Amino acid sequence: MKIELKNSLVQLLEEYVTPNKIELIDKVLAERTRYLTVVMEDFYHSQNASAVMRTCDCFGVQDVYITQRLHDYNLNPNVVRGASKWLSLNMFEREEQSTEKCFNSLKSKNYRLVGTTPDRNSASIKELNINQPIAFVFGTEKQGMSNYAKEHVDELVHVPMYGFTESFNVSVSAALILNELVDRIKRESVDWALSAEEKLDLKFEWYQHIVKRSDLHIKNYIAEHSH
Repeated sequence: MKIELKNSLVQLLEEYVTPNKIELIDKVLAERTRYLTVVMEDFYHSQNASAVMRTCDCFGVQDVYITQRLHDYNLNPNVVRGASKWLSLNMFEREEQSTEKCFNSLKSKNYRLVGTTPDRNSASIKELNINQPIAFVFGTEKQGMSNYAKEHVDELVHVPMYGFTESFNVSVSAALILNELVDRIKRESVDWALSAEEKLDLKFEWYQHIVKRSDLHIKNYIAEHSH
């Protein structure tokens, strides 16, 4: 869709959105980032997947990547509380090469793949270099990341811990990592914000979630202006 048409459709739908909601969406878009992203490798507890999504939305991380090698991906509506409709979900089909295809996609977009691990011999999250976009890879609760993921990430990091417990719950781990890194990329001179075109794309998508019968408004507008 051409940018001029998308702009017109955004203005059209905006007429049906309350001023408060418009202001909130603009505020959220100003803080959104694709510089950091999250990979959920083969999650099978819907509660954990949903909690990680809420965490991403809360910290302004727009993209989530989902691989399904052994398990079909599910969301728990009670936990996600609508967060998934504000995120861009990149899902890889249920197959043996699910993680591999996800990693290839991320590398083609210049992401550095950083695996999360409870292993205290790995680098601390506080030492992580942020000079290029980062994709954090989270494995399942029991097994952690797959062997393929461990071998193909660029780096492994852990969240420092000081108690007897071996590891954080995966959603807590995601929250701690994103809290640390979102703060850092905004403090340092990193180009973390979305482009004007990316903001327009998301605004168009989000308005369609909000406006009732938005498909009808769009269809009528295009029919009227197609001559």
